[in-house]
Amino acid sequence: MEIHLNHSRTSESLASRVIVSRVLKSSNIEQLLREVEGLQQQGFRYAALRRQQAHRIGREKIRHVLDDAGIRVSSYGYCGGFTGTLGMSFDEAMEDTSRAVDEAIELGARSLIVLPGARGVHTWKHSLKSIRIGLQSAISHAGTAQLKLLVPTSEIIASDRDKITVPGSAVQWLRENTSSRIQPLLLVRGRGRQRTLPRGWKKSLLGGASLRLCNRSETFFWNQRLLTRVLSVFSSQELGQTPVAQDEWTVD
Repeated sequence: MEIHLNHSRTSESLASRVIVSRVLKSSNIEQLLREVEGLQQQGFRYAALRRQQAHRIGREKIRHVLDDAGIRVSSYGYCGGFTGTLGMSFDEAMEDTSRAVDEAIELGARSLIVLPGARGVHTWKHSLKSIRIGLQSAISHAGTAQLKLLVPTSEIIASDRDKITVPGSAVQWLRENTSSRIQPLLLVRGRGRQRTLPRGWKKSLLGGASLRLCNRSETFFWNQRLLTRVLSVFSSQELGQTPVAQDEWTVD
């Protein structure tokens, strides 16, 4: 599931502005119709979508089904690979990202997930320059459309073998080097008690970031507990309480 705040309703309480979306699993139109009906019955108003699904089912069909159900695409992905780690040259990655931006806008998506890429054969400085240019070009291509770019904080950095380390943190690097329309996607992985909310999650959500609780059957219970923690922290803040270690909540 994904979590973000509705920033268009700042007059409402923080807890009521928490938006939870589900990742669509359908691979054909029949499955999509059944899945969307279930989401509608459960009260979901946002859903995350993969590009492979959109290409397989058809963007126009998906848009009609979601519009009829009153469900909006929370995130659409992915694209990127500006350092060549997705098997494309820089120019090819730029072109593919531009296409992804157009697709996301066509679907009315709130955000587009961009995987910048690992270091590859580049120097550290050249890798970061390529990523910065790629992200800024994508935002320029989006123009005035209300589309955000989401950069997974563990993927600015890509594979464990070939990470791009940045000064401070990935969240800090994005904030200092890119547009405010480019926000982090905080990923929560792991199992059981290892499944924790990352440091600074609350500040990031308040700033426009999203939080993805990567989902498997054995993680459902822990994801529910983390969602409860998110709501608890925001509710406590509104009541004038100060939660202990409010940016470092875990499931313990």
